[in-house]
Amino acid sequence: MKLFDAHCHLPAVAEAMADTQDDALFPTLGKILERAAAAGVEGLAVCGTSSNDWKNVLELAEKVPIIGNEKVALTLSVGIHPWFVHCRAGNACPERSRRETPPETAPKLRGGYSWKIEFEKLEACLRQKKAAMLWLGIGETGLDLRDQFDNHAEQEACFAAHLELAEELNRPVAIHCVQAWGKMLEILRECPQPKKIMHAYGGSVEMIAELMKLNCWFSFGEAVMNPKFKRAREAAAAAPPQRLLIETDSDGKPEKLVPVARAVAELRGVPVEEIAELTFENAREFFLTG
Repeated sequence: MKLFDAHCHLPAVAEAMADTQDDALFPTLGKILERAAAAGVEGLAVCGTSSNDWKNVLELAEKVPIIGNEKVALTLSVGIHPWFVHCRAGNACPERSRRETPPETAPKLRGGYSWKIEFEKLEACLRQKKAAMLWLGIGETGLDLRDQFDNHAEQEACFAAHLELAEELNRPVAIHCVQAWGKMLEILRECPQPKKIMHAYGGSVEMIAELMKLNCWFSFGEAVMNPKFKRAREAAAAAPPQRLLIETDSDGKPEKLVPVARAVAELRGVPVEEIAELTFENAREFFLTG
């Protein structure tokens, strides 16, 4: 059984290769890939979320070939996550890491620094790497329109810019969406061509058909293992097989993909081996074809 993690984060991995790092805090890339291979995870789609981690994500290309080594393939993407649209790289973001301070408990965030400055860096990077890194994608980007974020207009403009660039460069896009489905559809309709992965899909079953018309794939993570997340579980059961993906959304824990695959298989009433093969091939089509 082989698996493909369609969305994960390994921002500390490249730094961890240095001798000065503490392996107890920053597992080495080799250890992560060993655990992935032991769990049957043969593909990882690694996303960057701000200019704080783009360099580390891109350096993974120097450690592991993009199309793969003997055991595990990596695909990479970089973008501005909606949580970080408000901040200057190296300023506010590290103090409220997306892992350390959940948005539910964070104070309201105010603007003051134009996302366009960061996007210019992103665009320059993507254009520079276009020829050398054929499968470099765009994202994680998207919308998070919960009340603690008061920069909704900036998020929307930043997301639209990512999609326009993806269309121009013919790159796949990793999308985050929370409490923004109406606005998400509105923006996607303006830029339907790029391939898009709806990471940790939490929309309705009814919305899947419309999103498919907009060139979307649907990825499911640990939420499908929790009966409280009824909508995610219903969507995982109903998503068209040719657009189904699975993910961990984790920092260096690819083995967590195995129980996700089992949960999706149970929801769809099929063997876990079938889900593994299906989502692996879907991921290869999404990430490794033009």
